[in-house]
Amino acid sequence: MCLYLAAQILFLIGINAPRRYNFDESHYVPAAKQVLQFDSDPNGEHPPLGKLLMAVGMGLFGDRPLGWRFMSTVFGALTLVGMYLWALALFRDRGLALWAALLTLVNHLLYVQARIGMLDTFMFAFLAWACAAFTAAWDPELEPERKRRYLAFAGCMLGLASATKWFGFIVSAACLGMVLLVGLVQRSSRTPFAGLTRGAVIRVLVIYPLLAYFVCFIPRLLIEHRGPWYTAFNDFLQMQVYMYDRQLTVPGRHPYLSHWYQWPFLNRPIWYAFEPDGNRVHGVLLLGNPLVMWGGMIALAVCAVEWLRVRSREAFLILFFYLVFFGSWVLVRRPLSLYYYYYPAGMTLSLALAYVFQRGGLVRDVWAKWVMLAAAAVVFIYFLPVLSGAAIGVNEFSKWMWFQSWI
Repeated sequence: MCLYLAAQILFLIGINAPRRYNFDESHYVPAAKQVLQFDSDPNGEHPPLGKLLMAVGMGLFGDRPLGWRFMSTVFGALTLVGMYLWALALFRDRGLALWAALLTLVNHLLYVQARIGMLDTFMFAFLAWACAAFTAAWDPELEPERKRRYLAFAGCMLGLASATKWFGFIVSAACLGMVLLVGLVQRSSRTPFAGLTRGAVIRVLVIYPLLAYFVCFIPRLLIEHRGPWYTAFNDFLQMQVYMYDRQLTVPGRHPYLSHWYQWPFLNRPIWYAFEPDGNRVHGVLLLGNPLVMWGGMIALAVCAVEWLRVRSREAFLILFFYLVFFGSWVLVRRPLSLYYYYYPAGMTLSLALAYVFQRGGLVRDVWAKWVMLAAAAVVFIYFLPVLSGAAIGVNEFSKWMWFQSWI
């Protein structure tokens, strides 16, 4: 609770900057307004849950920046709690889990995403909780009924993530595939999912996500469906076809267009906002914390070596989720790709770094771990003016542009 409250307060400070739409808010805020007016969704290329949640914030605080972004701050804080629970399920160490959560907080990505009305903020909140439950279920010592409950919770969260953005379906499929593969390859009683029948796995990781996904469309169906009640499911199917068609026709030009191989090394971040205000500007830059981003790549290499060497459960799960979050963009080519697609993968780097400090020789010293966190916090504070939309001089922003490609 303390972690949630601290994050919620931090995310709300200065939430009204920028005063105009921040990046993709120009798409999602009008869609949320339509929900409040019981009108059809003009942003039909995405599922409805994220826009429904934004509508709640606007219903509470009105059509203004606080209303647009309030629910993002709530789900940003829930994401941080989810990351803590995920780290706890991985390492079974409360101190290390808290360290990983604090490192996540100063990794820039969560802070920026928690202060903008975008679907990815809600999607990853559900994914973080799903990953925490999935990781908790990955335990040969756990009784089958508790494994089933954890996986059922993970399935519901994956369904809600998919009802926000279709990327959730990729993660859901990866989790289902991994459970089935482990069951096929390892049939002993010591396997992570021993005691679960294939039917139970299908139920919790297929049926539950699909039910959660469908339920999120009910408000939209109630608003938009005009025929007899028994034809509503046909409308639901037509909505899926429309979304699929729109995903195939995404425009391929954008001033901040980037490619997947640029994201891990911070080659091409993205300015969400650059709002003039007299002789000052309010800028919002989505840029991961360089210490966490670059250090995290080294940590992932350590995880890979450790898994090959000792078959570490923690190293494997960190690599698995990172590769699902990141590798899907390598395989699923889109004409338009932007740095914020890396947001879920970038969030796992705090877990990789936590693993290194838990298992990595010299850096296991307590002081080294906290020096790393303090250094990352200093970098976060240094970049805060261009993460938060604070007023800065027109030409002052250049001091944060370490590379030409960041401009």
